[in-house]
Amino acid sequence: MVVFEQWTEVELDAERRRLVGALAGLSDFTPASLHEEWRRCGKPSCRCAKPGDPGHGPRHILVRRQEGRVVTRQVPAPMVAEFIERTGRWAEFQQVCSRLAEVNAELDRRRLLTPTRDQRPVAGAEKGGPKPGPTTSAG
Repeated sequence: MVVFEQWTEVELDAERRRLVGALAGLSDFTPASLHEEWRRCGKPSCRCAKPGDPGHGPRHILVRRQEGRVVTRQVPAPMVAEFIERTGRWAEFQQVCSRLAEVNAELDRRRLLTPTRDQRPVAGAEKGGPKPGPTTSAG
């Protein structure tokens, strides 16, 4: 996590605009990860049974979550390079979104600590601050 406390609000806003711009170039992604798989067939006379042989493969498997379940699909060899790029853009998209969330969280933190004219500061707004006392209703 980047510490933005030394950044000005102008710098944070510029970073937010840069990150939003970066998202546009990352829109063509595959929300999954790509895995290379080598297997042994189990036949004792096969070459894969010999010590040091990596097995049969590689097979490339696309792994993603869908409705709470893990879904896998085999990627044909001619499409592997394309899916390496697409899953790479997914990872980059997640990183940019994470950084954007951190920038927004810092801006929100500052808004809560620096009230406008009509607002009063909230006691204990920061973690570790004083806890608000019990409220009573006049009634």
